[in-house]
Amino acid sequence: MKIRNKLTLIYTLIAALILLALSLYVYALIKLNFHNVFFEKLENRAVSTAKVFLEKDEVSAAAFKDLEKRYTQTLPGELVRVYDEHNRPAFIEEAKPGDFPAELINQIRKEGGKVELEDHGKQIVGIPYSDNQGEFVIIAAATDTSGNESLKFTRNTLITGYISSLIIVFFSGRFFSKQALNPMSDIVRNVNRIRANNLHLRLDEGKGRDEISELSITFNNMLERLEKSFETEMNFVHNASHQLRTPLASIIIELEVALIQDRTSTEYKDILSSVLTEAEKLSHIISGLLDMAQLNRDESGGLNGVVRLDEMLWDIRDKISKEIPESKLKIQFTNLPSSSEDLVICGNRPLLDIAFYNLIENACKFSSNKEVDIQLHNGPKGILITITDQGIGIPPAEIDQVNKSFYRAKNAITFTGSGIGLSLAEKIIKMHKAEFTISSSIGKGTSIGVQFPLQS
Repeated sequence: MKIRNKLTLIYTLIAALILLALSLYVYALIKLNFHNVFFEKLENRAVSTAKVFLEKDEVSAAAFKDLEKRYTQTLPGELVRVYDEHNRPAFIEEAKPGDFPAELINQIRKEGGKVELEDHGKQIVGIPYSDNQGEFVIIAAATDTSGNESLKFTRNTLITGYISSLIIVFFSGRFFSKQALNPMSDIVRNVNRIRANNLHLRLDEGKGRDEISELSITFNNMLERLEKSFETEMNFVHNASHQLRTPLASIIIELEVALIQDRTSTEYKDILSSVLTEAEKLSHIISGLLDMAQLNRDESGGLNGVVRLDEMLWDIRDKISKEIPESKLKIQFTNLPSSSEDLVICGNRPLLDIAFYNLIENACKFSSNKEVDIQLHNGPKGILITITDQGIGIPPAEIDQVNKSFYRAKNAITFTGSGIGLSLAEKIIKMHKAEFTISSSIGKGTSIGVQFPLQS
């Protein structure tokens, strides 16, 4: 069921229940009022009867004429009876002993007050009356024809109004639900127009004050993330195909040349050595691509681990020293905190190992294994790690480009590499909410700073 129809039905059901309760309440009040008024009339008839028959000798002539006039104004189906102490009809000639049951007469005597009841559509009032002539019971009964007709008219009017109101509520609810959901329909229509080739399109966010605007903002944020993901994926595929093609082509050429004619063992060794070099380069590129793909796939990276930065740097230094024996790495700690816990951050240790390994390895490579200074400083803003080399430096015009995937500065072309390491390192560091800065001078070296925020 569509939301529009569901809202209409719920709106109509709620209105139906409210109108039904209100109609029943109004009808009950009107009915109660009619009954009370008619019982009051019957009570007046009973009192008038007592005055006429029992106190005729005690009232003035004018008062008696007024009582006679009131008594002659009979009610529909009226029946008034006066019973003496022995429950026998008195004064009224047409009265019969069986007009009212003895149980009712005795009940009125026993209760000693007014008794009201209904029997077969008739309303009955009975009152005890004491007089110098004895103890009497007066009973008046009649049918409230006028009141019943008014109640019937009221009931029919309420039923008609109830049905008419429900029809009006249903169609008005349908109209307003359509108006309320029109922006939703616009969102659905606009979202259906968005494809992989036009992810730059955005939804109208309106004034940003209602739930529809919030939904549009959420969709736009999602589209922005999708657009970035698509761009990253496209760049990844483009760069990967370009970077993988070169070493593969070199391997194929070397092998084809080797197969053209028989060669000496020395020549075969040289060819295999060249193939091995290209294969290692290919393996390095693939590893970098896999790391980048994994990072793009899960940007959260599981940053809930505990990483002690000083231990991480020592471990990376030991690893590079084994892999590159000619490297010269110097680690210095300044302004160390009083507690070792202040050197601990929340993060992903394997990813940070990759990032700092790439940064330190690049520093060694592009400085031709001159001394690389690694400093860890505990400052008011948090832990600052700087990696400074004495290498070739980065041209000022390219310093904003070197952190892009597969980009390599012009003066770094002669060095082996894929252009992935720096870009991957920056993404990992920014994922940890740390600041990443690069400063460099041509021929003097490069300094990279990583500022980790204070840990709560």
